[in-house]
Amino acid sequence: MVDVESFVLGFVYYYGHVIGVSNFGFNWHTGRVYTAKWSTFYAVAIDSIVFILYTYHWTGPTNIINLIFGKANKLHEYVTGIMTVLRITIGLFTLIHRWYQRCKMMDLTRMILRVYVARPQVKRLSRWGILVKFISGSVTDFLQMVVLLDAMGRVGPQFYLGMGLQYWTSAILNVAISQHYLIMLFVRTQYQLLNTELRKVIEESKELSWNPPRQGTFMTKCCNLADQLEDLAKLQSQVQLIVNQLEEVFGIQGALVYGGYYLSSVSYTYLIYSILKYGYENMNMTLTSVILSLVWCFFYYFDGMLNLSIMLYVQDDHQEMLRLLEQRTLFAPGLDVRLEEAFEKLQLQLIRNPFKIDVMKLYDVTRGTTMAMFGNLLSHSIFLIQYDMENFD
Repeated sequence: MVDVESFVLGFVYYYGHVIGVSNFGFNWHTGRVYTAKWSTFYAVAIDSIVFILYTYHWTGPTNIINLIFGKANKLHEYVTGIMTVLRITIGLFTLIHRWYQRCKMMDLTRMILRVYVARPQVKRLSRWGILVKFISGSVTDFLQMVVLLDAMGRVGPQFYLGMGLQYWTSAILNVAISQHYLIMLFVRTQYQLLNTELRKVIEESKELSWNPPRQGTFMTKCCNLADQLEDLAKLQSQVQLIVNQLEEVFGIQGALVYGGYYLSSVSYTYLIYSILKYGYENMNMTLTSVILSLVWCFFYYFDGMLNLSIMLYVQDDHQEMLRLLEQRTLFAPGLDVRLEEAFEKLQLQLIRNPFKIDVMKLYDVTRGTTMAMFGNLLSHSIFLIQYDMENFD
């Protein structure tokens, strides 16, 4: 079978280096993380070029707004301008943040590779998650490029550099988000393997407790199961440590990305209302550009939902581990003391180190907070549309 997932991961790895997101290298097979002079020099050069070009081209958000949309009213200009500037700012901040967190990123990569080298089957088990994310991210980037190319037919050549830089910063942000997704996908696959192995240990322990064999065989099986539980506990601790390190490294970037998705949702809802209100011709758009923009929005938010759902699924898998350990109550008394202690230590480990995913210790990523965010998003979209109706009719 073709190793498609390796090709995709390799493409993301080299693409990240080409656009300036990645500033160090690593080897999947050996687990080695390293810095090389040529890659460091290239990253410094390409990142410097991005900032120099933006400094040269920057003429204010109004010019950026009118690249694709025309002028409907001042509120429309402000909303679109804020979103454009926000995405550019987040993209440029990502480059700066990667240099600031370079050592921590390298430590995080070492932790991931250490676990991966011990259990390389996670790459194969993550195949569909990797492919879906790759297709989603690629289509989103491709459609954004098509939208910008379509806009080039309606603006002068003096805007081409700015449009290219907008695409560049968006690609930087998309790759950074994809890296976060792939790490969380790796964590989820590890948890799925842990739960599968834990379920097997529990079933064997239950059978052993109710149907104990001869004394020598009984002790051997109990010791073997206890060893397996200790290995599972050690691996679970390493995986949770990866998540904690991931939150620390991506914390500020995660807050900006969450804020960006939130504000963009409000602004795109308002822009759709503006198109319906004024007509796409009055906003200097064509039917083709409207359709392309709507399709891009669909894949953009589909990609965002993938990033959100993987974090929620990891929490579900952790809760599944806790539920599996509750089956200890079904064991008959008489198991070996060491096996009982191994179960108890694993359970206490999970209780003492509660698993949660948050954004800079300010916002917990859960289904409850996600639904609350969607509710607030709807409310703010309605407020913005009401303001437009009251002041620009």
